[in-house]
Amino acid sequence: MDQAVTKVKRILKRQSLASTLAEDLRKRIINGEFEGGTMLRQEQIANEYGVSRMPVREALQQLNSEGLVVTQANRGALISDLSLAEIDEIFDLRLLLEPDLLARAIPRMTPQSLAKSEAILQELDESYEAGNLGHWGALNAKFHLSLYELSDRSVTLSFIHRINVQVDRYIRLQMAMTDAVSDGSTDHHRILDLSRDGKTQEATALLAEHISQTKEQLCGILVAHKR
Repeated sequence: MDQAVTKVKRILKRQSLASTLAEDLRKRIINGEFEGGTMLRQEQIANEYGVSRMPVREALQQLNSEGLVVTQANRGALISDLSLAEIDEIFDLRLLLEPDLLARAIPRMTPQSLAKSEAILQELDESYEAGNLGHWGALNAKFHLSLYELSDRSVTLSFIHRINVQVDRYIRLQMAMTDAVSDGSTDHHRILDLSRDGKTQEATALLAEHISQTKEQLCGILVAHKR
């Protein structure tokens, strides 16, 4: 019995290390430290972090499931590089799914859920004012998901989270080169106010416009950079 408990503890510890490693690699990928097509080799990562290859392999598998890398057997993983067509498709999917999630969530919103969204939005605004775009991307996704979480659509929510992770690094480029953060902040406050007032049609229409404008700006920037 003691051996069984010890074995479980070892598994949990190994998984925790892999998750921590995946989190740090995810941040580095999203921050643009690794360009699309860069090879992440298991041995090099293990040496850099002072760990064995096992947690590295598990971390890369986790990032593979999120679409950030493409794992290669016994080698490592390539940083994925979305094409313009793929990014266009992702935003089209967001346009189809997110207004529906918001429409389903608004009637279920509570003072507590609205307070949670407002707190995230305040943190989002503070990161913008501090010029911390590195935190802004994650907080932006967190705010959007907080509006949808009462939609009772767990599968769709999980999918939206996954594609947000994939496009976050590209949106950072957009924010750095345009007034997208300022415009987005105005939209966010208005969407939250409309949701609080139960104005579902107006809130979903503004959300759709918000996503469409982000898509248009980002694709324009990527075309200019010949991605």
